[in-house]
Amino acid sequence: MNEPAWPDRFTAELERFPAPLRALLTAELAAGNEIIEAGAGFPAPPVGGLARLKAPISTRAADAKDGLVFRRWPNWNRETGFTDAQGFFFVLNPPPPPPSDPGMDAIRASADAPQPRPAPNPSGAVDRFQASMVLDYEKWHDGIGYDLEAIESATNEERASIERIVLGQGAQNWRDIEALVALGTPRARKALRQAFDHGKIEIRMAVLSRAPDLVNDQERTDALVEAIRVEQFYGGLTEALDLVEGFHPPPVIDALFRGTLVRAGEIAVHFAALLYYIHGKAQEPFDWGHRPFFLQFHTEVESERVAAFHRLCADVGVAPARYLDT
Repeated sequence: MNEPAWPDRFTAELERFPAPLRALLTAELAAGNEIIEAGAGFPAPPVGGLARLKAPISTRAADAKDGLVFRRWPNWNRETGFTDAQGFFFVLNPPPPPPSDPGMDAIRASADAPQPRPAPNPSGAVDRFQASMVLDYEKWHDGIGYDLEAIESATNEERASIERIVLGQGAQNWRDIEALVALGTPRARKALRQAFDHGKIEIRMAVLSRAPDLVNDQERTDALVEAIRVEQFYGGLTEALDLVEGFHPPPVIDALFRGTLVRAGEIAVHFAALLYYIHGKAQEPFDWGHRPFFLQFHTEVESERVAAFHRLCADVGVAPARYLDT
């Protein structure tokens, strides 16, 4: 089936979509559906894109086994849709209509019905803190950490109990790092230092951003270079790039330049954008005004990547030979 001619205002975005998602859009248009929006934005990262349809998708079942993934976003207008295997591009259904207001009979019946007794709230700082450690979808999705206010309001005895809880489970994620920083005790700071020395890159980045006084500049530089060389988004690289915005000695900048040549396309795009920002050629770390150029790095064709690299070096005033020769 030949792909239809997309609406002119959407053509540039839709031609970048993976083939399975373009096929889905083709089938929907052939079935009479319409594309009402195409572009980038949540839930797609800057290197991805989304297309929203006027009517619900009717040409593909949610459980079809053809390489696409059906997703729900309960905290984002309750929308649903399909994404590619990497999770960068999305074809979205329209959001469902809001629930209708109840009638007066339903309101009266609800008012007359016996009201359930509210569940007792956790009592004490320790109980509050432990309750906040239960990770549900909303906390994961929205990046909600532990109840640090419980630590602030805790008595000395309660703080000791919370410290035993956190130290007992170890520094497994950024939430644990935040709690250790909030505790600030000698044992907590020792655990933070051990987490930086022996933890995964994701943990090391969390220590760098939340307890920078525990790490000297050389250690910070080495950790950031390592993250730039090998880490992936949402596994430590995202936080590393946030740190690089304000701390970028020459080895870090060199790692970014080399990364634009050898890392995966979606990562190289962000490296190029950050280099533009560091060299004063952009107003923000990902300047959307330069996005068409940054996207030239989203290719695995070596000649195309090298051509984009030459332009990047020319724009920021850096000789490309030192990186291309190695």
